[in-house]
Formats: sequence, structure tokens, C-alpha cells
Amino acid sequence: MTALIVIFITLSLMGSALWIVPPKKERQKMSLRMHARKLGITVQLTSIDLPDKWDKSKNRQKTVAYSYYRPKPLITLPDCIWILPYEVWKYQSISKGWWCSEPILIEERMGHILSKHGSLLTGIKIAPESVSLYWNEAGDESTLNELFELIYALEKVNSSLH
Repeated sequence: MTALIVIFITLSLMGSALWIVPPKKERQKMSLRMHARKLGITVQLTSIDLPDKWDKSKNRQKTVAYSYYRPKPLITLPDCIWILPYEVWKYQSISKGWWCSEPILIEERMGHILSKHGSLLTGIKIAPESVSLYWNEAGDESTLNELFELIYALEKVNSSLH
């Protein structure tokens, strides 16, 4: 009987310890966020209002923003430029499957990254003070490195506005 009680107590303690350890998916997200910090990207849980196809109403979505903040805000940029993975009637196509609220030019490599990781991204926002990438954190560090390359290229979008 004493052995049974000892086994029960041991199993209870092991169960409690396993309950504290985060699941594999959460550990992967933490790893991505730490890698983003090393790259100089700020990570924030947020909600965004995205336009529908006709740009008549906004759909609120909870998501994760990976943002790169410029040292100085660009006063020549519009208030906000959205790049979305779905068509909005007054947005312009910038790459296969991607539409932008302002006419911008992107390099072929950036178009390739957008098409490759398009299913992971909810949207991209270019503002005078930052470039924010909204995504579902499904990927690994190589995915994040490519998305950082995209953020870094979009940070220079000021020179390619018409």
C-alpha cells in the first residue's frame, strides 16, 4: 500500500511538472520571437482592421505584428500603405496574388518572397515610422530571415513611390 501511495505522489508531481512546460508549438513561437529580436524586429500581439474586397467595411483580425521601426520617420510617405494578399477593388497589383494601396515598385526577389510565403502573411503595413508584417508565425528561422529581407527592402520604399 505504501508503494502505491509513493507511485501516486510521484506521478502527480511529474504531471504537474509537465503541465508547466510549454507545448512544442509555443516553444517554436518563442524561438521565432527571440530570433526576431536579434534581427532588430519588434514583436507585438495586436489586432488590425483590414478592408474587404470593396473597401466598404473593415474586418478586425487578431494577429502578431513583426515591426521594424525606422530611426527617423519619413515625412514623404503617405499616412499608411497596405500590401494585402487578396484583391481590394481600388488597390493595384504589385505581384502575383498581392495588392497595394499605393503604387510602389518592388524587386523581383521581393515578389518571389511574397508569393513563397503568401499563405503565412495576413498583410504588410508601411507607415512613416515603421514597416509591420502581420503573420501567423508558421515557419522557422529561415522563413523569418527571408521575411526580414522583405521588411528591409520595404523600409526603402520611399525612393520608389511615384
